[in-house]
Amino acid sequence: MLDIIIFDVELGQCIFFYPRPDKTEFGLMVDCGNTPNFEPIDKLIEWNLLPKKSDERNSKYLLKSLTLTNYDQDHFSGLPYLQKKVEIETTRFPKNISSAELREIKDEITEPIEAVIKIIDNAGEGITLDTPYEKRCFHLEQDDFPDEDIDTNKLSQIVFVTFKDVRICIPGDLTSDAWEKILKKANVIDYLKGTQIFVASHHGREDGFNENVFKYCKPEVIILSDKDIIHKTQEGQTQTYAGMVQGNGIILNGKTGQPRKVLTTRSDKHIWIRIEDNGARTYKTITQ
Repeated sequence: MLDIIIFDVELGQCIFFYPRPDKTEFGLMVDCGNTPNFEPIDKLIEWNLLPKKSDERNSKYLLKSLTLTNYDQDHFSGLPYLQKKVEIETTRFPKNISSAELREIKDEITEPIEAVIKIIDNAGEGITLDTPYEKRCFHLEQDDFPDEDIDTNKLSQIVFVTFKDVRICIPGDLTSDAWEKILKKANVIDYLKGTQIFVASHHGREDGFNENVFKYCKPEVIILSDKDIIHKTQEGQTQTYAGMVQGNGIILNGKTGQPRKVLTTRSDKHIWIRIEDNGARTYKTITQ
């Protein structure tokens, strides 16, 4: 089975994949956002979801893989703290912005950005892992936006994770016009067609919504990783996305009389999904 935890990191994103029962060494983290008062890695350690390194002289835990969808800091704000706690075996960052370009476009080079730049500069050849799930990533190139300044949102990496024919799509901060371009890729369309769980682009903001996505993607639930509504671009988006869901929605916390089409971290807090080996799904919330 595969557990998926979508952490409440307010305006940010952190999603953890944990295969059970005998593949626990293949933990995958997609984005590593945090808040001033919450570090997802501390919860993973508290819940005993990461293996400890066998070297007794090294007290770190082991994270098999870290994938980033986006080079905006809310998607990797927890990276320096994460690196103190774990040894990250492999990384998959979008390969459409160089470290030099990242330095140039950022107004301030913070500690998390320095950590990302160091990983980009030291990245070697990709390692193929024999994981119990499949991960596929797609992104656009700067050439897809000629005569435009670099936009990290438009260059977000879409991450698809598939387990037992159940798929989740995590599109980072992809904007509506970027969706139009990436929907021209046949492989992206194929993966969207097999997606049951869709994480709303750009935290569910208005500029990340593109109705054409849902010509192909027929999700049973859509998830928004976002903070409390304070901007007009957040208003009404829960209802908009609910209209894109196929069927009556999913059962949350066993409440059979109250199906849900959209889940949000701002109201539901940490969201936990279990995919059984037969493909059955269970949805719960974790408030602690």
